[in-house]
Amino acid sequence: MSPPDKIQIEPAKLRQIAPAAMALRFAFGAVVSMVSGWVGGRWGPLEGGIFLAFPAVLAATLTLIETEERNRILAAQDARGAVLGAIGMIAYALCVWTLATRIPAVAAMAAGTAAWAIVAIVLYRLTWGSGRNRGTP
Repeated sequence: MSPPDKIQIEPAKLRQIAPAAMALRFAFGAVVSMVSGWVGGRWGPLEGGIFLAFPAVLAATLTLIETEERNRILAAQDARGAVLGAIGMIAYALCVWTLATRIPAVAAMAAGTAAWAIVAIVLYRLTWGSGRNRGTP
């Protein structure tokens, strides 16, 4: 399956999103944040932080893509991209966790951002750039 030719930002498309769809995304994100806060208060910040890694809007977004655009392939591509981004975030977290006590925090976060970008780009190229995954999921 091939990704879009070019990643673009189109603010005008925001007007095409139904208010109910926006509310659903907002509500889902709020619920995940509240659960994270509750878990953090009950069992500690480490456990609560794990819930913050949950892509709060992803489930609502995938549902909306499939129902509004009636396109499972687009939803699958979006999910695959989210997984690749999440793996990149793991690289970011490991990098910052390893470096934060050794170098200034800003430098550790910059290194983590670079690690995330490298991992995400390499995974993207392996997934879509090779042309092997051009069919349906």
